[in-house]
Amino acid sequence: MKINDNYLKEQLKHVYWLNGGACAGKTTMTKKFVNELGFKTLADDVLKYRSFSCPIEHSTLQMPNPNLDWNSWFNRPVEVYSQWLVDIAKEMMEFFVIDLLKMPNEQPIVVDLGIMPDVILPFIAKEKIICLYTSPEEIERLYFFRDDHKMILDCINAHTLNPEKTINHANKAIVSFSNSIMNACINSGIKAIERVPHMTKDEQFRLICEHFEI
Repeated sequence: MKINDNYLKEQLKHVYWLNGGACAGKTTMTKKFVNELGFKTLADDVLKYRSFSCPIEHSTLQMPNPNLDWNSWFNRPVEVYSQWLVDIAKEMMEFFVIDLLKMPNEQPIVVDLGIMPDVILPFIAKEKIICLYTSPEEIERLYFFRDDHKMILDCINAHTLNPEKTINHANKAIVSFSNSIMNACINSGIKAIERVPHMTKDEQFRLICEHFEI
């Protein structure tokens, strides 16, 4: 079943989308929208969606390839790893949109999800999307050492042959994915803001609110 995009755009006109790559401030900004402006948000729940996914139609949403051990999984070629990150967000949208439609529309909703813009532009207006990005150096410095990625880091440390080398390799895939999202957003005419180290959270929040005319 395919939902009409024009109908989706009307039903989701209260949704604002923080797109972009890793470590760019999307989660931090989402918390500010929720805590300071009373927005609602919807977290992407891959584990929930996986249980309803079809192995053929949603191959990326499945558990990691059973033919690969963790060392092989994290050390896949950069282009394969990066494409997996792109595909998992795309496959998830079939379920994510339904969850968005189930939420009350009396309050605005902010979404924190990096995804290729062509997937959401048919039903999210361009002026309600913004791309947040940061430098490869910031991604490499922060990504695997965030509190919400502790489980991934623990897995790398416990199950790969050379954790430091694995982290460096995986970071290249995260950077590639982030750059892909950023470039696609810019090419689509979506406003993009770089999070630089000296930028305060309040300054980034102000720039986003200005774009959304909030």
